[in-house]
Parts: sequence; C-alpha cells; structure tokens
Amino acid sequence: MKRADYDVIIVGARAAGASLGILLGRQGKKVLLIDKAAFPSDTLSTHHLSHLNYLKQLGVLEEIEKGGLRKITRMRTYIGDSLMEGPRQSYTMAPRRDFLDYTLLKHALEYPQIEVLEKTRVDGLVWDSDRVFGVDVVHNNGERSKIYGELVVGADGMRSRVAEWVQAEKYNDLPALRPVFYGYYEGVHPLEEPATEIFLQDGRIGFLFPMEPGRDCLGLEIHPEEFKDFTRNPQPMFEHYYSQFYRMDIRLKQAKLQGRITGGAGVENFFRTPYGKGWALIGDAAHSKDPSTGLGINDAFLQSFLLAEAIDQYSKGADWKQSMERFQQQRDMQLMPAYQLTLDYIQSVRPWSEKERTFINTIAANPIVWNKLTPHLPELLEHHTKDSPLLWKAVKQEAESLMKGV
Repeated sequence: MKRADYDVIIVGARAAGASLGILLGRQGKKVLLIDKAAFPSDTLSTHHLSHLNYLKQLGVLEEIEKGGLRKITRMRTYIGDSLMEGPRQSYTMAPRRDFLDYTLLKHALEYPQIEVLEKTRVDGLVWDSDRVFGVDVVHNNGERSKIYGELVVGADGMRSRVAEWVQAEKYNDLPALRPVFYGYYEGVHPLEEPATEIFLQDGRIGFLFPMEPGRDCLGLEIHPEEFKDFTRNPQPMFEHYYSQFYRMDIRLKQAKLQGRITGGAGVENFFRTPYGKGWALIGDAAHSKDPSTGLGINDAFLQSFLLAEAIDQYSKGADWKQSMERFQQQRDMQLMPAYQLTLDYIQSVRPWSEKERTFINTIAANPIVWNKLTPHLPELLEHHTKDSPLLWKAVKQEAESLMKGV
C-alpha cells in the first residue's frame, strides 16, 4: 500500500471539520480538509452558539465578535401569552454560517501543514484490507484521484457518506419527530435587549435567534400532519403560524423574507459509533438531534476537542482502541443528557390544558414571585406538576437556564 500523504484527512470543512483542523494544526499534524462547497458558503442552521468559550479556545472569538453580530444577553420563553425571561450568565451570538465556517477554515489554514480542497467530492474510501487508508475524490474538473491518509474523519453531516461507507452503527436513535422550517427575515421589530426567544403554542414550537442588526433567524416546528400544506406554500404558511405567537403579528409587519423558507420533514435523532480502523466521525455525522434546543454547533465543537485529544494521545503512544473508546464514552456522557431532554421535550409538546395555562400565567405575571421561586422551581414543579410532563420539562428547563446561564 502507498505511503500516507496526510496524517488526517477530514471530509467536511465546516464548523466540525474546520475546528478539528485548527486543533490538529496545533499538534503539528499534516491535515487535508475536503469539501464539496467553495467557501465562504452558507448552510441551513440555527446559527446559535451555546457557549463562546469554544471560539475563544479556537482563537477566533475576537474575529467573530468583530463581525457586527448582536450580543444575545437574555433568554425568553413564551407559553401562549405568558412570558418568562431571565439574563444569561454570559452573552452569546448567532453568526451566519458562511461567516463562522469561513473564519474557522481561514484560521486552520494559517498552519502551513494544513491544506484544503474545495469543490471536491469524496466518492468513496480507500481500504487497506479491513482498514480505511484514504479517500477516492472527484475534483472540480472531473478528474479522479486517490488520496492516502492514516486517519479519515467524517465531518460530512447528518447524512454522512463516510458513516455509510464504514457502516457506522446507530444507537439510541429515533426518526425525525417534527417537521422544521427556517427563514431569514430582515426588519423584525427587535426587543430592547437581544434575547433568544422560544415560543410554545398549540403544540408548535417557534424560535428566534438575533443575528446581525436587522436580521433574525426564525424557526418553526409544526405538526407532522401540516407538512404537506407547508411544502405546497411554505412562506404564507410559515408567516401565518409564526404570526400567532405572542405579539409576532405586530413584530413581523415590516419584516421581509431574505431568500426563501427552507426545511423538511425533520431531523433524525441518533448517536453513531464514532470510530473504527482508520476512521472517525464528528459533528452531525456522529450525533444528531432535533434543532429546537439549538445545540448543534456547540456539540460539533465539543466532539472536535474530544477527538483531537484522543488523536494526540494515540500519537504519543496510547493504544488506538483504548483512546477511541474513551473518546466515545466522554462524548456520550457529555451529550446524552441534552439529547434525552430534547427528545422528551419534543415528544411531549402538545396544546396546553387550562390548568397548565393558569399555572404558568400565575408565575409569569409576577416577576418578584418568579425571581423568588426560581431557586426552588425544580423541587416545587416536580411535586406539583407530575401530571403535566410538558409543563414540567418547559419550566424546569427555563429555571435551570436562568440559574446556570446555559
């Protein structure tokens, strides 16, 4: 077998792949990033950065902050006409993916041993017996070539071809549960202080992420039986249901859609076995869940850091299988709680009962009572709302968010 051209070949050069490239660059690894897109390039996303500490560790926070983004300092949850709001312990942002991904990729390419192939399709894997040893690519001019690497990392999204080729096993998986649609709108009447906004009404979920001034990412999860009507006439249907959320009929009066409404029948929920002989998976290729909690980018960064650590340990003489088993265990331990919460939350979303509305209205109507109750909400709600799973999940999540700034 031919000698390896690279220490690591990463298929996919967006947030997961580019962040891994940065970390491996610091280790002195010779890395090739391959992507079918040409950067900068946008992609469907909630854009929400749950924790900015990852950007700081990757060395790109300052550049992202200079991108003209609004700093999101609060969280709001609307349950029908009731509102609960609290400050975050630290601000966050929602950057465009063409800006975020390109910034990460540029930073990775500052390391002289890091290279990128854009407009290049990976069409298969190169095998050495039962071990992956490279990729078969189709270049932009149509020419094919084989590129050899000691490790191939699939960072190529939820429908990962790398995962398909290595037959990575799924576990704890559920099919897509709720159709989801997105739109970028300019001119949405802003809040006085930028906030992540979540709307729960009539069994639908809306979310609003402030991006740069004048631009917001609006998301809407609907009932599965509404999907066909949405696909026939997405913009009018999207705006019809979104306008039913609290005061959004007023806030959307001067708003204009940028581009088009995009989305689909929903997002698959799964973990995949993230490694094997000569290969590994990160990002949505390794773990995917419903986007309503806005954790996708954060999860991608976490996996990049964990995999980079495992690769570094292996390079220093640790056993490959043991290093990767530890990587998988750490990944699952850190991601499984939010995964289960997301699934419970999505599966329990339904129209509110009168009892639940009364309970929420009582708390939300009095900020002083809300602030005093916040530290005690978990135990109070667990005792008083056992017959209302959705109420418990929604308010518990809000309480914990306020206390932890997550």
